[in-house]
Parts: sequence; structure tokens; C-alpha cells
Amino acid sequence: MTTRPWARAIPPVTPLTALGTLGEQIATDNGQSSEVTRLTGAETGPDLLFKRYKTPLADTDAHRLDRLVAFGRSDTGAGRPAREVLLARTSWPVARVTGRADATIGCLIPLAPDAFRSPSGGFREIDTLALPDLRLARNGTPPTAEQRLTACRSLVGIAAALEQRRFVYSDWNYANAFWSPTDHSVHLIDIDGCGEETAPDIHQPGWEDHLARPEAAADLCTDRYRVALLTARCLTGVRSLPALLHTLADPSAGLPRDAAELLLDMVWAADRAARPRSSALLAALSGGPLVRFPVARAPLPPRPSVTRSVTAQPLQSVITRPPDRTTPTHPTTPAHPTTSTGRPVPPRPTRRPRQPQDDRTGAWIGLAVLFTVVVAALVVLALR
Repeated sequence: MTTRPWARAIPPVTPLTALGTLGEQIATDNGQSSEVTRLTGAETGPDLLFKRYKTPLADTDAHRLDRLVAFGRSDTGAGRPAREVLLARTSWPVARVTGRADATIGCLIPLAPDAFRSPSGGFREIDTLALPDLRLARNGTPPTAEQRLTACRSLVGIAAALEQRRFVYSDWNYANAFWSPTDHSVHLIDIDGCGEETAPDIHQPGWEDHLARPEAAADLCTDRYRVALLTARCLTGVRSLPALLHTLADPSAGLPRDAAELLLDMVWAADRAARPRSSALLAALSGGPLVRFPVARAPLPPRPSVTRSVTAQPLQSVITRPPDRTTPTHPTTPAHPTTSTGRPVPPRPTRRPRQPQDDRTGAWIGLAVLFTVVVAALVVLALR
């Protein structure tokens, strides 16, 4: 029995009026939803949420949601391993909720387990792993390389299960996956937006598939790119794409070489159709047998210059920097004085410094005067 314990008590298509009084509102205006509210009925319990869409779904999207709900409720052997993973590690939709005139206004989804909450009460998003160890050390002990690997294996396991059933998630990013520091597992939300084979291309800046056509729908190749990008960022703590590519090309000891090569193939393949499957990446992260086919990659971008971390040494301002005793200092030039009318006082003429030749001229003149005095004295004596 793979369904949730309360699934049979709730019809796969449930009117909003059948849900009774709604309870605590835990989110508003988040993505495609206008609100997410707890249910209070005894049959459902507080761990089931009503997710109200901003606008009612079109008929095609309503049928797509019905197929997701049916997959989660199925007890058939076909697809059982993937179903077990998705029911255990995601908020898989339980029912489609209708309003007036049977319009699809939302769905019912399970609440993520409390193991993924942070001490502050909110859920711990996986972007806390996509940071370097120096940043993570500010709030405690950073995860080890093996703990990062464990979390990424859990994340890629979800992606591989979705891909096995040809489900396209599209919205891979930091906010939609939660991470538990207890067992280093991952939980994925917003699964009700999945499509079969294709889905609307939902992405945030920095998550664009650079090989996809503009305005094209997301497909399995899109998911492989974004899964690899998220995994590589969480493994290395590097977010910048150019720096990340060079980190994968020259991985550290904590990152398996096979996994680094697969991630490069998925992120930087010259042909998006050549991107390896998520199941191959899962095998590389798990250290299992791997059959890897050559993938032509685009040239790596220039390696970004290394900048000094602001956490390495506190910066000193001009005021706090100690004086350099080896460098002579010069007094500042005082302001030029002015007269009472505000005009500048003309500078005093400066005396020309005496040169050596001036001293010699003065000596000759002195000797000539002395000679004249002596001659005059002799003449006076002779006349007497």
C-alpha cells in the first residue's frame, strides 16, 4: 500500500465546501499560489494543506493534475519504486479542489515533515548548502563533504524517480527543496506543477537553460540541466557559473571525479539532447557502476579572477590604519595669509642663496683695500 493513510478518506476531486473550516494560513502569494492553509478536519489532520491557485486552472491543466493524483494513489506494481520515492520525499498532490461551477481552484498537498524545519521554525531551504564553508561556519559547523554528497544523492534520487516516469518538474531552484541536517535528506515541494514530457518553463535568474529556444516549454533535457546545476552548487558551495565550471573541471578531494565529469556533461554539453540522465548522475554520486558515454562540451569560459574574501582579514580604514614608521611624513602647507580686504598678501622676496664664487670675489676686494691702505701709509711716512 503506497498511498498516504488519509488518501482514501478524501476523493481525488474534492469540492472546497467539503473541506470545512480552514485553519492556519502558512503562506501567501507564493509562486503560483495565493495562499496555503492547513486543514482542520479530523479525517485529514493538520498535516494536509490546501493550496489555492491565483487563477483557476484550464481544463488541460486540470486533467494533468488528475493524472498526478491518480499516480500517487495507485497500488499497481508498474512504477512502484519511483512512486515510493516520490511519496516519501515530495509533497505529492493528494486531490484536486474545485470551487463554483467545478472550476479547479487548488489542490491538497501534504505538509513537509518537521525534520526539515530550522530552529527558527521555518523550513531550511537547500540554498544553505549552496554556500562556501567559510560562510556556513558563521552559524555553526559547516557540513562535511560526505554530508553534502548524502544530501545531493537524496536530491538526485527524486529527480531520477521523476525522470523514470517522464515527469518534468522545471522549477528546480533553491527555494523548492528543503534539507535536513539530521539525516541529510531532501524534500521537494510544488510537485503539482509537474507535466508529462513537457511543462511550462519556470525559472529564476541564473537558472535559464542556455541551449533552449526562447519561449520553448521545459522538457527532460531542461530538468537534467537544472538538476545538475543545483547539485553542483550544493556539492561545491560555488554559485557563479564560470567559477563552478572550473571547480568541476578540477574537483577537490571530496568530490568524486566521475560525478564531477557527469555534472560537467549535464551543465556544459554542446548539445542539450546529449545531457546524461539523472539516474547516471545518481550512480556516480553513489559510487556504483557507471557506463559513461563521451559528451562533447562547449569551451569553458575564462576562469574568473580570484578576489580576496572579506572574511579573510578585516578591512582597515584610513583612520584606523596604524602609521607606517618607515615612510617619512611631510607637514602640511599652511593656508596663504590674506589682507583685511580678502586679497592675498604678496609673498616676501626670498634672498638668493650665496654661491661659492661670491665668497671668492669678496676675498679679492678685501685684499685690494688692504694693499691700498698699506701703500698710502708708506707714502705718508716718506713725506715726513
